[in-house]
Amino acid sequence: MDNTVKKSKPLYKKLGWTSIGLCGLCCSLPIIGAVAGIGSLTAFGLYAEKIGIVALGLAGILFAIHFYKKNQAKKGCKDSCATNCDCKNGSTK
Repeated sequence: MDNTVKKSKPLYKKLGWTSIGLCGLCCSLPIIGAVAGIGSLTAFGLYAEKIGIVALGLAGILFAIHFYKKNQAKKGCKDSCATNCDCKNGSTK
């Protein structure tokens, strides 16, 4: 008659392997996150560069249009003394 107490080694083994797995995740997830973060920043930079080139070209075109319209407005009024002020109400004394 063997009255030995049955030991629950499988429970301890399961807890040991679970803790080893969690420790591995704890150590590897920051590295995986950093690599994924750097990769996503690289992809964002690639798209932002393409958008930036288009935005720079559009800004140049809009600046040229504004500059052209501003110069056209200056050419319309050459001298303030050449303006005819006969339509003012105060000119009839």
